Amino acid sequence: MTNDEELTIEFKGRHDHISERMKSHATKKLEKLARYNDRIARIELVADHAHESPEVELIVHMRRGKPMVAKDQGETFSATVDSLVVKMEKQLKKQKEKRTDHKIPGAKGAVAAPARKKAAKSAKKGKDEETYEEVVRKTLRG
Repeated sequence: MTNDEELTIEFKGRHDHISERMKSHATKKLEKLARYNDRIARIELVADHAHESPEVELIVHMRRGKPMVAKDQGETFSATVDSLVVKMEKQLKKQKEKRTDHKIPGAKGAVAAPARKKAAKSAKKGKDEETYEEVVRKTLRG
């Protein structure tokens, strides 16, 4: 994210109030999600019964595309938020890898496939055999 764009974090409490201490803990954890994807527009944290066995839902809205959602229920609010951040990190990493590796020459998936094919061909053929390309090159050279 650039310096002029602020990450907006919204807190919503269902059936309970989210205290300032809970908000500060969650804000500290949720701000770390911005390093995994630069397209995050805002984050919503919806807590149901925040003080006793909270059920927390984390919604990450991107500038483009559908929002990403993670839900969890735990013993304490802070433990639930921590586990949700881990879940969302995995989702964001997976999405970023899909976006960067998708049919781009030079990406790790695109480079590894031809190298494996060449290695498989050379393993199948002995050193005594020439490939078709080598025979054609020799005949064209003279």
